[in-house]
Amino acid sequence: MARKYVTVLGTQYNKKRFGAKWSEVVSSYEVGLTVGPEDSAFITDILQRIPRFAKVLNRGRPVYRVVNKRFNGKVVKGIVLVTPNSGYEVWVGKKVIVDAMFPPTNLPDPAKQNRRDALRAMRGIIEPQVQQYRRRFAGKSVIKSSLTGKPILGPYHVDHVYPFVRLVEEWCRERGHDLETIPVKCRGASCRFESVDMAEDWFDYHALQAEFQVLDASENTSKGSRYFGRSKDSIE
Repeated sequence: MARKYVTVLGTQYNKKRFGAKWSEVVSSYEVGLTVGPEDSAFITDILQRIPRFAKVLNRGRPVYRVVNKRFNGKVVKGIVLVTPNSGYEVWVGKKVIVDAMFPPTNLPDPAKQNRRDALRAMRGIIEPQVQQYRRRFAGKSVIKSSLTGKPILGPYHVDHVYPFVRLVEEWCRERGHDLETIPVKCRGASCRFESVDMAEDWFDYHALQAEFQVLDASENTSKGSRYFGRSKDSIE
């Protein structure tokens, strides 16, 4: 999980406040001036936690200077770390510092991931019901939209009249389940409930409550999870 707060010299900062503090230090000095002791201590406390800068700090007493650097044609005011022995200037960019102190994370939220996996498992459980409904259209030369009655040109979609996600929510509410905590096992793109009894209960509930319809791709996309009332199948 991404870090929310850091403490520097006894003061706690969130990401926004930390970025503002860094910008305040930079803006308080004219270009070419050396950073004062108090602000130097603030910067040093930070850089000691970042390996690439900590190696330089271990060589001796650091000196920081405010300079202008040009990046892709744009002048940026910032801080350089002047190396103790050679006097080489190491650019200390704000973005590098902020990302190091508040590292971004690409890890998915476990609760949201479990919800996605549970929904995938639930779609898999009721897939035989979808296929059974689809067989009603086998061999039909013309398939008409359940919403408009117009012929569907190209592939058709099997859609829930009352949205699938709403059926899921009602089943969870009636049974006292939570999609974010339902035990699920996944292998590759395939997921299933750990509980066979729970899977059977969802299969039966869906069989009793669900109603299917056929739509063309654009109708299905625009409908989304909205409910427009019951409709009749149009099969000719």
